[in-house]
Amino acid sequence: MFHRTVAVAMFAGLLASCASQPVPDAQTRAVPPDRISAPKYLDPAPNTGTVTVKRDSGFMGGGCAFQLMVDAAPVADLRTAERVVLHLPLGDHVLSVQPHGICSGGVPEVQAHVTAAAPLSFRIGVGSSGDLAIYPTKF
Repeated sequence: MFHRTVAVAMFAGLLASCASQPVPDAQTRAVPPDRISAPKYLDPAPNTGTVTVKRDSGFMGGGCAFQLMVDAAPVADLRTAERVVLHLPLGDHVLSVQPHGICSGGVPEVQAHVTAAAPLSFRIGVGSSGDLAIYPTKF
């Protein structure tokens, strides 16, 4: 019984370690220009707000780029520990993520209410079960 309990605990720890990990902004790299699909969102403009989207680090999904979309339009392909800072028009938008390459899965979405007064921050992560997600973050 003891060995089984230890084996289950080790397996659970292994799964948890496979999940992606949040990354502080200072430890991320900017998405290179050749993977930006909507450069119009990169420069500040009147009536826009700042939205930062970064991708977690970790093994899960590490071999795939994840395409960030704003209102179903492609914006950027993010790899592990990369970020993009967007200047989106004020109002409500839907941010979604789609896997590229050998990865597959659903297209998770999150609503973003963009204002000029309060920058928003989101992270793209992969859970230990392989589920792709996009979350609001303060990390």
